[in-house]
Amino acid sequence: MIKKLNNRLLAVVAIAMLAGLMAISTIGQAKGKLASKQYLDPKGYFRIVQPDGWRVQEYPSDPRGKVAFMGPEANVDLRVLTNAVDFSTVDELITYCKGIESRTGLSTNIERIEFGGRPAVRRSFEAKGLKFYAIDFLVGAVDHNLMYGAPAAAYATYLPLAQVSMETYEAAARDTTSGDVTSHAVAKKLRLAQLMVDQGNFELALMYIKEGLEFSPQDAKLLELKRQVEIKLNR
Repeated sequence: MIKKLNNRLLAVVAIAMLAGLMAISTIGQAKGKLASKQYLDPKGYFRIVQPDGWRVQEYPSDPRGKVAFMGPEANVDLRVLTNAVDFSTVDELITYCKGIESRTGLSTNIERIEFGGRPAVRRSFEAKGLKFYAIDFLVGAVDHNLMYGAPAAAYATYLPLAQVSMETYEAAARDTTSGDVTSHAVAKKLRLAQLMVDQGNFELALMYIKEGLEFSPQDAKLLELKRQVEIKLNR
């Protein structure tokens, strides 16, 4: 009898451990996929491929480029806001973000990063039971802000999908002050095309490839990806 109880106990423990490992393995994995087409800002400031099925909330009376994509759970959303500012360097952007910290009393973990080939600022913070992840970068004197927010319990579930969506973000105005504009643009289009391939959205992948080839018609990586996508579409 004792041996049978021990065997049962071991079985229960094994099942519990397996369930725990399965739960851990899913942390950080994207829940959901991206939409099959781009969202185009009606005011012309940007375009982005939002998470599929997330409700679109527009702000037609606001003169800024502004949209919110509302997730499947309460208080889960991805927001975009473009706002004219009176500065044009990343150092000034960091100062601006520090000013927000001073006004709100929040520590936002400001980090200098590169986003889409541009200097940018990344922030992460908690407020009123919600967690936030934000990216800011400048195009001329316009601040482009992308912010994901969710309750603490749901934050890790949707963060990877929100980050993939952010990677598809494109500002409408091109920065032509750098000699590396073409190479950055090609790299961006290649990355977006590959993201769409990973999502199984081959039509949108071809669109990004075409746009990249307009910058560099003989780019070997874009041409190879185009060949691969066309094979998949013709199967």
